Amino acid sequence: MFLFNAPVASGCDYVVQTMRLVSRQFPTYGIALGDIISLRQFLFGSDRWLVRRVAGATIIRPISLLPGIRWRIIRLLSYGVASFLLRLFLMIRYPAQKKILWFFEPFHVAELLWLFDSYRLVYDCVDYYPGFNAHAKRQHDVLMGKSHFVFANSKSLAKELQKTRLDVVSVPLGFADELFAKTKVRSIPPNKTPFVAGYIGSISDRIDFSLLERTVNGFPTIKFLFVGPLEHDVFDRKDDVPRTWQRILKLPNIEWMGAVPKESIPNVLQRMDVGLIPYRTDLVFNVYSFPLKTMEYFAAGLPVITSDIHELRQYARRGLVKIVGNSKEMMRAIQEIQRYGWSKVHQGTQRGIASRNSWEEKIERILATLKEEY
Repeated sequence: MFLFNAPVASGCDYVVQTMRLVSRQFPTYGIALGDIISLRQFLFGSDRWLVRRVAGATIIRPISLLPGIRWRIIRLLSYGVASFLLRLFLMIRYPAQKKILWFFEPFHVAELLWLFDSYRLVYDCVDYYPGFNAHAKRQHDVLMGKSHFVFANSKSLAKELQKTRLDVVSVPLGFADELFAKTKVRSIPPNKTPFVAGYIGSISDRIDFSLLERTVNGFPTIKFLFVGPLEHDVFDRKDDVPRTWQRILKLPNIEWMGAVPKESIPNVLQRMDVGLIPYRTDLVFNVYSFPLKTMEYFAAGLPVITSDIHELRQYARRGLVKIVGNSKEMMRAIQEIQRYGWSKVHQGTQRGIASRNSWEEKIERILATLKEEY
């Protein structure tokens, strides 16, 4: 059974791909906390589903019979009712089978654990939530203390979590390598023109906009392509991202495609000659992250220029990634790749690393651990 906060319509990969692979071997159910619906919306709205099949799993949508769905206590009551009913159904439907509760982030989950006291608890930690905000840290600490298994999707994240408990297991990142199976890696020769530096992912407060703006301003002859949705207030606090982004978009050498379907990502990356990860390093949430875009860039055979994210240091030591600390270093790194190109040997190595971080690799590693100990 899965508890997750991402709405089903978002197509959130770490939820959908995990359920898809687990459901091949086991009956799989989930509660879509992020899809909670009010009674009024259910009666009069257009999106009125309460049970749906998604990626091989049966998904339950919580419904609030009380007004005030915007209040956290009302939502938690609704989550509790949905969780209790699903648990009751599973107890009747599968009376003799062992049961696992699998979750990815701490939001709202810690308060529901008491309903599943007979389940084995799996915390599939996909980000460093103590760096998200104080409330997330408190909930994360509860999960770290009560979970029977904790998995981290990078060695750097696992090492940090092991300061709390030593049995945290590091597993592959998990990315949809099958999307790139039929994509040919495009060569990046020396002195290529035109030259395109690109970024794929959400436009949010995780980005170092000062670094980005100075870099784009400093290279008027290079095109900067951005792909992804605009997101604001991602850390549950007000930010100035929309206004900042609109100012940057006025620069003549920048293009923003907005969000694209994930199936289009390989083709979009074909337009780029270098992949950027201009994240803020003053956010500990970023520092211990493992950006999924890294493996997408690798699968496309793109050189990567990034802020100092701990998990990417191992690839910098192998010459596959260039870590920069300011706009001058980023401009110098872009200029170097433009001048000297990118070798096919590096591209082959990148593709190999990406294949070892597939969803199949991650989920099989987790399931093997669960089968061995449970």
